[in-house]
Amino acid sequence: MEEANEPNFLKTKNLVCGNIELVVDSVKTPCRNKEYGCTETVDRLRNNDHEETCSYQPCACPLTNCNFIDSSEQLSLHFSSKHWDSGRVFRYNIPLSVSLAMDAQFLVLQAEEDGILFILNKGVVETVGNTVMITCIAPSSSKEKFLYDLVSGRGISSLRLKSMTENFPGRVEGFPPMDFLLVPFRFLGPSGELNLEVCIWNSTELGEDCQ
Repeated sequence: MEEANEPNFLKTKNLVCGNIELVVDSVKTPCRNKEYGCTETVDRLRNNDHEETCSYQPCACPLTNCNFIDSSEQLSLHFSSKHWDSGRVFRYNIPLSVSLAMDAQFLVLQAEEDGILFILNKGVVETVGNTVMITCIAPSSSKEKFLYDLVSGRGISSLRLKSMTENFPGRVEGFPPMDFLLVPFRFLGPSGELNLEVCIWNSTELGEDCQ
């Protein structure tokens, strides 16, 4: 008697569950970074956080006259082939002397060993001097960071910053909340150029100095 009065939807519970499973499967879509090389699929109903940490998140070429956007790996290849004369190649753990002209806002640095791109950013604090910091072009979610060293000298005086890079998917705009070296205008060269010694480590070991 009870079975006869059983609602129809309970009799077809297996079918209903099957339909739910089909619905779940139907919302799996390619990662939004598919065009940049990612082959993962994302489950929209289960709030998959893959896209927040995807290593294929797009990064933009830092040069103002270039609109190239792709994964950080492809951007590295693009820069070394198309803009090889617009930056400086360096080797990890070895100091590099650089000079930024008075009107220069940044300098792109590319690691010889793995092609990773860094930006030496320069800002201005009116009547005081220049701010300088190094950022890495990579997805903001990337856990990889690099130790770097900046030194500015004038006569027997010198200023030094030792810090960690932050990751940005392109050139930094404005004044991000991060460590920087403030170089007084009196440290500048005769033409207003900023001369620095730069060293970037390929390890986050804090106990070693540049060789």
